[in-house]
Amino acid sequence: MKKLTFSIFIVVVLALISLNGEVQAWTIPTISIQGVTENDKVTVQTYNFPANKDFQVQMGLFGTKGVNGILVGTVDSAGGGSLKFTFPIPTALVSENMIAIRLESTTGGYYAYNWFYNNTFGSHTGGTPIGDVSTSANITAASVKAEEYVVMKATGFPVNEDIRVLMGEYGTQGVNGIVVDTVNSSSDGDFVKIFNIPESLKTETKIAIRFESEDSDLVLYTWFKNQTGASGGAGEPTGVYPGVYTGIPTFSILSVNEDENVTVQTHNFPADKDFKVLMGAMGTRGIGGIHVTTINSADSGSFTATFDIPDALKGKYQIAIRLQTSDGYFYAYNWFYNNTTGDGTPSSGLPSGYAGIPTFSITSVVEDDKVTINTSNFPANYDFKVLMGKMWTKGIGGIYVTTINSGSGGTFSKTFNIPAALAGENRIAIRLESTAGGFYAYNWFYNNTYP
Repeated sequence: MKKLTFSIFIVVVLALISLNGEVQAWTIPTISIQGVTENDKVTVQTYNFPANKDFQVQMGLFGTKGVNGILVGTVDSAGGGSLKFTFPIPTALVSENMIAIRLESTTGGYYAYNWFYNNTFGSHTGGTPIGDVSTSANITAASVKAEEYVVMKATGFPVNEDIRVLMGEYGTQGVNGIVVDTVNSSSDGDFVKIFNIPESLKTETKIAIRFESEDSDLVLYTWFKNQTGASGGAGEPTGVYPGVYTGIPTFSILSVNEDENVTVQTHNFPADKDFKVLMGAMGTRGIGGIHVTTINSADSGSFTATFDIPDALKGKYQIAIRLQTSDGYFYAYNWFYNNTTGDGTPSSGLPSGYAGIPTFSITSVVEDDKVTINTSNFPANYDFKVLMGKMWTKGIGGIYVTTINSGSGGTFSKTFNIPAALAGENRIAIRLESTAGGFYAYNWFYNNTYP
């Protein structure tokens, strides 16, 4: 009996040691968004990060969780726990309204992801700059020909500096890589150059590329897929640079005939590409939508085209529309009100001249006490109920907090009390829902004090 009691005591002691010694391995690393400068930089705060790990930082389209995104830097978690970093927003994502960000360890399988609205809010105070956040310098792979070359677009560099360009294996950031060329940043700091892929890297799926100034401490690096047309490029370029396609295709809504058709105006489309035209439910960005037709962009980046509204979407209040190439490298999306007004804006029952989607971001939190938000593109003079609920509910059917009026609309800041019933929750959903007109916006926040 004594032996059994002694054995149980040992098991309990070992369990306690395990609980106290391994708690860090059982926690989940997370990140919150502290501040954004539109099209420039984002500051994040980490929580529960393991110590002494290298984390690659990637950004991508909203909904991707940052998986296989654009590499913007690598950070060392040092002592772990709660750290604050500031990262540059890649040029390829500057037109995106929402951007995913991911920190993933190079060893150990740790990762955390989040997303942010690409508009200015919050603060960068205390954020350690990673990559180039002190200037507007950026590099983007504009075009790739598999196993032969990559065309790089560089913007915002200091003028007339000599830049060494190196390539290496994916994950190395190009450190101690193969020097492929030395170029000059020119008199305006913007340039487009072609670089041959070294023989030893031609079979690599992904390749790191690094720009190091010989005249200052400026260093930039990214990576590209070693396949024709990858990394947002236009495939095999033709002619002499800057004849290479660079930039991001977009389109605007010119007019709508209710339940009949919509007319769009494209901007900066690559030449001679076939684009599928897809339409779907609002909020889908047209992904997986109904295939309406296929058009060719011909030799002009800017053209108008009219597309029929599918029968399955007739009667819908708002419709998403997407133009994308079959290989998925090029795409653009938008949405429109399904009524005849000549400009796609609502014809009745909505504020005159209002178009778009109301959104809001979280600017600060006092744990278990209050949250402050900053709105964007809110319609004027509407009453909005403020609801809070558990994470993943989008605030639907949440606890009623208060009702506010949007006043002159657009952008404004408001602070709301966190309901007592949600005190102690790790994450809380918040929703603003108009009492008339069908407007709403939702978001969520970590229930701990920041910034």
